Amino acid sequence: MIEKIIGTIITFLLTTALGYCASSLKTYKENAKRTKDNEKIQNQALLTLLQNSLTNTFFMYESKGEIPDYVLKNWLNLLKAYEALDGNDYVHTLATKMSKWKIVKTDIL
Repeated sequence: MIEKIIGTIITFLLTTALGYCASSLKTYKENAKRTKDNEKIQNQALLTLLQNSLTNTFFMYESKGEIPDYVLKNWLNLLKAYEALDGNDYVHTLATKMSKWKIVKTDIL
């Protein structure tokens, strides 16, 4: 009789533990997918912001044909981040044009 009770308790506990594990795994997978989706959205937003900043800086100095060294350094750092997020070649066209500009030396760098 006692063995039957212990067997029932053990079966109940194992079933409960397995159910909890399965539920936790399902929740983990859902959270992982949500996190991955959010990361993609955030990366796309960051890519857009970087592209906007790079483009604005380019057009701010394009008519002068020259750019201060500290602005160029910052621009190139933004470009590296843009490339790390798999940015397209649109900004690389701007970089090619900028490479022909005069770099104005400042005492900032």
